[in-house]
Amino acid sequence: MIVRNRIQKDESNVIIWKELLTPGDMRKTEQKAFEAGMPSILLMEHAAMKVVDALEKELGGCDGKRVVFLCGTGNNGGDGLAAARLFQARGGWPEIWLSGDPKTPDAKINLGLAQACRIDILNLSKLPREEWPFSEGFSPHRHHDGYVDALLGIGMKGEPDFITSAMILAPYHDFQDHTVIAVDVPSGMDALTGDCPGVYVHADVTVTFHKAKPGLYLSQDREAVGRIIPADIGLEALDCCCLDEKELDLEITTPAYMKYLQDRPLDAHKGDCGRILIYAGSMGMAGAAAMCAKAAVCAGAGLVTVACPREIIPILQCLVPNAMCMDIEVAIKNPPAYDVLAVGCGLTQSEEIWENIQKLFNPAKPSVWDADALNMLARHPMKLGSQAVITPHPGEAARLLGITPDQVLQDPIRAARTLQGKYSCCALLKGDVSIACAISLVSGAPKYVFNALGTPALAKGGSGDALTGILAALLHTEGASASTAAMASAWHGMAGMIGEKRHGQRELTTLQLIECLHEAEQWGKGKIAPPAGWEGC
Repeated sequence: MIVRNRIQKDESNVIIWKELLTPGDMRKTEQKAFEAGMPSILLMEHAAMKVVDALEKELGGCDGKRVVFLCGTGNNGGDGLAAARLFQARGGWPEIWLSGDPKTPDAKINLGLAQACRIDILNLSKLPREEWPFSEGFSPHRHHDGYVDALLGIGMKGEPDFITSAMILAPYHDFQDHTVIAVDVPSGMDALTGDCPGVYVHADVTVTFHKAKPGLYLSQDREAVGRIIPADIGLEALDCCCLDEKELDLEITTPAYMKYLQDRPLDAHKGDCGRILIYAGSMGMAGAAAMCAKAAVCAGAGLVTVACPREIIPILQCLVPNAMCMDIEVAIKNPPAYDVLAVGCGLTQSEEIWENIQKLFNPAKPSVWDADALNMLARHPMKLGSQAVITPHPGEAARLLGITPDQVLQDPIRAARTLQGKYSCCALLKGDVSIACAISLVSGAPKYVFNALGTPALAKGGSGDALTGILAALLHTEGASASTAAMASAWHGMAGMIGEKRHGQRELTTLQLIECLHEAEQWGKGKIAPPAGWEGC
């Protein structure tokens, strides 16, 4: 059994991290519930209730509202069939459109119950295409208040078939405002990887059962997922999520993750807070070194030294007066003592620079590898050791793995794991949802921590340099791990969210982002209110 070294909630019952479940582990969880005596039909009923709860909230009530329930042939369709019946019981006017005859016992039962309730049901597999309800001129009620997507569920692989694809597109034939709610996962989207090989549902809300599935966060079209609502369907009380052998150890950060950032003791001095050596910068890219150094200082590093070409030292001394500077040629001849090394930001690439990195690098000490250091690492693959963290974006990850960026994005979990294994380090695969992967010291298995806290305001040169500096500062106190890498990503993202509210999504600069680190920490520790509009992770 995987034993965690911390609890999910703090002493104030605040959720610090959320567990994610793969589709395979979700099926194992359900099987444990069945073995404990939970009837499968009861789980389906609980799931349907949660869907109707969400539908009622989104529509402002069920009474008199018209909703189409798009139902597949499996248990996901069974959830939709049960939800249609419960929606009717709350005063709604449901219609059921089937992609085919139900195939599972529970779905068949719920079809019979829907028929007994005299709900309008159309089986599209038994109708000619011109009589499908979204064909021109067919339905007397072209507009509906909502659509419930219960077509495929978490077992979907590959492209949807023709009828299912047509049903996925059905809401687009309704040109008036309507709400789309996906059951467990938007149909057409892989629940593990987020890959969408064909057409897929664009939901306003996804009601996902028991625990969120990783694909909901990894999709390249996250707007298609809408707001994610994890819903307990009766499994939490049975504690069936504690599996002896999980496919993947997955969790996702919340703002309260910052509570792991401990306050300093009263007698702390700068030597206790970490000596960070940053090898970064070049003529024309001194700003990258400056952003990294300033972020490290503001994230708590005690002493920051930038090793760089001599000609940019005056620039850096003006931009980051709290940091010391050293000519890289001097640093190579007499390497300064450090606790954490950060390399790559604005460095450019050459064999001489790579040799300099090798002379500064000590695998026994924590290090952060970013930008040009990663591009050179791709040309000179080597095992970095468990104290190192690499921070590639998808393009850099593709070069490190010898694949295409599209292949990285199609299965980012696999890409993060392969990066971790190939370079024997902690990998932080950056994106709108970042994935940190490292070997757990507790279980000896790969551990993954997602971070979805962030904003498009961070899509700007300099953001990655700031993240490198934040991570370097944290490595001294927190140690190299997936959790530390994710904490740095979360802190960085939360600062961006605060900065966006203050300065604007387009206008936020990296310096302004760094200035928001304190408020982000205070938010995460519950000492100030979250930024306006924050609805939770």
